[in-house]
Amino acid sequence: MHEEENMERQTVEYTFEGELVSSVTDEQGDLTLYRRPDDTYFVYFDARKVGDNAVLEVGAFPGGLTERDIRVSWPELLEAQSGQ
Repeated sequence: MHEEENMERQTVEYTFEGELVSSVTDEQGDLTLYRRPDDTYFVYFDARKVGDNAVLEVGAFPGGLTERDIRVSWPELLEAQSGQ
């Protein structure tokens, strides 16, 4: 029996303080960028409309992402910020 067959789906609530910076929608889902008071970022990716999951991307560490991380991985979020 595979380990993944025994896994249960769990819901986790994660709260943080942050300012909504920008949001973009494409065929894969909705991306929303938040800036935290310490100038790190969180990206919320919601792909539930295409049958996938929603995830809060905080990088390798739960402390958040740098602006450089955002420029490399999701440049459209910073481009959308300048247009809003």
